[in-house]
Amino acid sequence: MLSKLNKFISSVKLAVFLFITIAVLAMIGTFINQGDTIKQYKTIFSPTVYHVLYWLGFLNIYDSWYFIAFSLLLMVNLIAASINMFPRTIKAVFGPYPSFKEVTENKNNKAIYEAIETKKRPEEIKEIIGKKFGALLDQKINENKDETKLYYSKNSIFRFSPYIAHISAIIIIIGVLLNFKYGFRSYTNIKVGGKTNVTYLLKNNKPIKLPFTIRLDRYRTTYYPDGIPKAYISTVSIIQEHIRILTKNIEVNHPLTYKGITIYQASYGHYKPDKYGILVVNLLHINSFKKIIYASTGKFYNSKINNIKFMLTRVLRKGKMSYFPYIIKLNNKKILNFRIIRVKNQNFPLIIARYKNIGFIMTPQLKTYYYSGVEITKNTYVSVVWIGCIILVISLFFSFFFNHEETWISFTGINDAKKTKIEIISIPKKKFNSFYKKFDKKISKIKKFLS
Repeated sequence: MLSKLNKFISSVKLAVFLFITIAVLAMIGTFINQGDTIKQYKTIFSPTVYHVLYWLGFLNIYDSWYFIAFSLLLMVNLIAASINMFPRTIKAVFGPYPSFKEVTENKNNKAIYEAIETKKRPEEIKEIIGKKFGALLDQKINENKDETKLYYSKNSIFRFSPYIAHISAIIIIIGVLLNFKYGFRSYTNIKVGGKTNVTYLLKNNKPIKLPFTIRLDRYRTTYYPDGIPKAYISTVSIIQEHIRILTKNIEVNHPLTYKGITIYQASYGHYKPDKYGILVVNLLHINSFKKIIYASTGKFYNSKINNIKFMLTRVLRKGKMSYFPYIIKLNNKKILNFRIIRVKNQNFPLIIARYKNIGFIMTPQLKTYYYSGVEITKNTYVSVVWIGCIILVISLFFSFFFNHEETWISFTGINDAKKTKIEIISIPKKKFNSFYKKFDKKISKIKKFLS
């Protein structure tokens, strides 16, 4: 039972199935943008399609249970296959090596055989033949029968390349899983002049606290001569423990990375007005005092004339403006309300108030704030994936282009040792046509030397 389970777990068929399945899931994850907000998905897809994709887990594939399960199963498959094959590889590289007789009896379909007779003694031809077939790893001499058996090996160390490829694939899988376990993809808006150390996950809007504070120093849009936007540029500063660490301009495809966290320029806009302009004037001496104070709700503002304070209040009654100065206070006592005057052919109502020699006029000037939308991602383990990919490419290169070649040579004396019979059997690990062509060339050179 255990042997059957081991055979199934380590089988090539299972590995191919898992590779294809993971590749298909990765393709789906490429075509359907992963980790966006629910609002974005509902905008792109119809309600039915959205619910189907959500139920299948296609909106967050790399964090789904089945992607993790297939990845872990592939790791188990690679480890099991490596363990099963490793003893045979150790024997092929370090011995004990099969004898000439064993190789002859096995009749390997990749083997190539050549027999040559010559008058030269084995000592004369051993050196020239050895240079053609690699390193001499084994030699057996039977003086009674006048026999010499030699074993040569070439590129045997590259038999370990598949195991390194397996290890690199496991490293890649671990890096991917760690990225989706401990990494994140989030989004936040930062007001110009504002700062934050909190961002919100795209997949569920959960707040994530950053290990530093981001401050938006400036935002600007550059344009082409025809008025089309050319670039969206945010000047961002990284602040840690009240110290500015660095400042950099970020724009599309030019992010800022600090401590494994990358900040991308994603969008821009402006907040709804939260402050209205109040013109405060001295009616007796208009030129002596005239100032606009931008007021927000719930805060008292000093007019700087006769120590009069006022407050902006939100009005929710139908037909009323959303905001207007509602109370003027002197010594914390209500003394005056503003009056709204509608002027014909004027969209903005004239809101005025007067207290003694002070006039208050609400202006159409609004205090707006621009913001920059930034996408913040953490891919700490991307370097692990890159290391795995580099090792995989190198190991596959050596595995495919450096073929392990084994050669057994027998020198036998014939005709009372007046002649020597040379038998050569060579077996490649991979049956490439180039190997047989090179073997024929070697034999031709040997025959030429022996003649």
